[in-house]
Amino acid sequence: MQQFLISALCLYLCLAASPAAGEALHVGLTDDYPPLSYIDREGQRRGFEYDLADSLCRRLGRSCVWTFATQEKLLQGIRDGSLDLIFAQRLEPRQEGLLYSTPYYHSRAMCIGRPGGVGPGDAGARIGVYRGSVLEQRARGFWPGATIVIGSVGELIRRLQRGEIDVLFINDLAGYAFLLTDQGQEFDRLDVPFDAETKVTGSRVAVRTDRRDLLDAVNRALKALLYSGELHNRSRNYFQYIIY
Repeated sequence: MQQFLISALCLYLCLAASPAAGEALHVGLTDDYPPLSYIDREGQRRGFEYDLADSLCRRLGRSCVWTFATQEKLLQGIRDGSLDLIFAQRLEPRQEGLLYSTPYYHSRAMCIGRPGGVGPGDAGARIGVYRGSVLEQRARGFWPGATIVIGSVGELIRRLQRGEIDVLFINDLAGYAFLLTDQGQEFDRLDVPFDAETKVTGSRVAVRTDRRDLLDAVNRALKALLYSGELHNRSRNYFQYIIY
């Protein structure tokens, strides 16, 4: 009986120290960012981050309440408390008031354009960059004479196809996914050097600084997803190479 009471007390203390199981998690994801979060041709929500967030919620014993928006709106939601966590891989790291998880994938920056066409350093270049991302700031520093065009990734891909921008400056996960499509066949990766910080970026989940308990739970769940192979299996639905 004494051993039972001790075990019950330990279980109670563990649950009390963790985010309440069963409560819904309000999760923010970027919208129109294939292959990370997007609507497919059948009108269904898909994407690596969407699948990963679903796995994360299940590992935590929580249901997901979804918000799909621009990075600016997601950042506003995490700060005002309407969102519990956001997948913040395209935000400038270490923003005040946020805590970041361990990385759930690593990506590199790349430039996409037409072979033999206008490059990012050419006069009059029009460069498309995801709105609110760290790459937007870096593009303005790398190519101060260029016209920087911001938008969602889906929108920028369409503008590249229509010839409204010359170059797409993007992370390589989304970039290679586009180049492998039929629409991407007339484009290619451009040979453009970057600084070391831009070459490799770890993508992370972000929570507010007063949610250390949630961050610890997220990190444990991400580790479990990695070591169990579920993260790899999820990624194989979208990528043909290891991303972490």
